[in-house]
Amino acid sequence: MLFNTLLGLNVLCIGLYFYVLISQKNKNYYLSILIRLMTLGLFGLVIFDRYETQNHLIVLLLSWVGFESMEQFYTRKKSSSVK
Repeated sequence: MLFNTLLGLNVLCIGLYFYVLISQKNKNYYLSILIRLMTLGLFGLVIFDRYETQNHLIVLLLSWVGFESMEQFYTRKKSSSVK
């Protein structure tokens, strides 16, 4: 139950971060740090066998990869527009 709640909150924060990137065209560093810390905490719960289902791990990995790819896309897009 705790893992599902934290994972849902993490996905909600990632969606909010994506909305901020699109609407305001700038990064929110506090939200980015919060997402990374929550992801590390969730990985810790998975590593210490608190939640051993593979579905939790797969969803966590997909949300992390989605967040990091969004970060890279924004950075690449911003650097190409500066040139």
